[in-house]
Amino acid sequence: MVDLKELLGLNDFKKLEDTAMVDIAEHAVIKEHAENDRLVAESYTGSTLYLLKGEIELQSTGGIQTLMWADTDRGQDPIFYSDTPGHYGRCLGVCKVLQVEKTTIEKYGINHDRFKTDLNYADFETLLGNTSLALFDEITELFKSKSITLPSLPEIALFINAALEKEDVSTKKLSKIIQMDPVIAARVVQVANSPLYGDTQSDSIQDALTRIGVDAVRTIVMGVVLRDLFMPKSQPVIDAMTKFYEHSIRTGVVCYALAKKIPGFNRDQAFMAGILHDIGVVPILVVADRHPQIATKENNLTAVLNHLKSYIGGMVLQQWGFAEKFTEVAKHAYDWNRKVEKADYCDLVQVALMHSHLVGGEKIKGPDLSVLPAFKRLGFDKVNPVDNIQTLKELSLRIKDMIKMICK
Repeated sequence: MVDLKELLGLNDFKKLEDTAMVDIAEHAVIKEHAENDRLVAESYTGSTLYLLKGEIELQSTGGIQTLMWADTDRGQDPIFYSDTPGHYGRCLGVCKVLQVEKTTIEKYGINHDRFKTDLNYADFETLLGNTSLALFDEITELFKSKSITLPSLPEIALFINAALEKEDVSTKKLSKIIQMDPVIAARVVQVANSPLYGDTQSDSIQDALTRIGVDAVRTIVMGVVLRDLFMPKSQPVIDAMTKFYEHSIRTGVVCYALAKKIPGFNRDQAFMAGILHDIGVVPILVVADRHPQIATKENNLTAVLNHLKSYIGGMVLQQWGFAEKFTEVAKHAYDWNRKVEKADYCDLVQVALMHSHLVGGEKIKGPDLSVLPAFKRLGFDKVNPVDNIQTLKELSLRIKDMIKMICK
């Protein structure tokens, strides 16, 4: 019988009664695996595996890899969510693994098929039909098992972000770091010299940093990184990626402008929230690019993106280590009836989305502003709507300039 303490740190068992815990412990074993040992999902069809100690490199079909550590959020969940062929884990050191019989844990309502229900799986049967539904199954399985390759920030971006996190970092030191990447350096100066920051011109990175501030630099870094994360091959996915990127920049600029009118909101963080709200689109397009049946049919691609991007977006930002306020935006940007006590950056993004068509974007399907909870929480229902519309129309040209500067 396994020590009950080994079960208490795992999400599946935290809320179970004592009798259930004892039953599960009696039908479980713990095994130690040496470095480079392989755990093949197909070999454990009757069991669920949990990582208690160590680090595992997970791999699924097509060579897709990700890492899993014990004592992390991901480490509290099963190693594999299915026994799909091609899924395996390689121990990167000595690993301690808990193996529990599936029939035992299923008695207590523990299963790992919640994903399809949460994502309105039934809707896809109508949208995609039986043939394309198999492809959707493959995509959702990859994300459900967290074995899909989520975009990784390039080393230079990680380096810059690490420097930005230090409160005592000087503009001189930061400028030296940014100069390591000429593309990011050029964008910093270009944005500093844009109409968004007035008429004064900066002729050096250090001047630009002083002018636009630390949070703006982080936003520019993310803008450049988002553009270069993924270079698709199929034309429909290329078009979708371009559309995603321009939509993200447009939303960011509108958030920046709206934040100026609201006490307590940081304009550059608002910009960041805007450009990150649809980040879940990127890894989905990575998968779709390998499947012509999805990539070449606009309706199929749109359906998959709309139903998965919020879920995947939250995963991406959590993996990148972004603050909760940004992961909240990625998860709930299109949850129009979300209930929160205080206005936040997700509210700002929602209002920006509802104004998107006024600044050259597509009209977003959603409730009227008059009944949108985010609109009221931000206090925009007390502002003259004519003033808002005029401000946004004036932003249209600036947005086009920003897209040209950061996207090219």
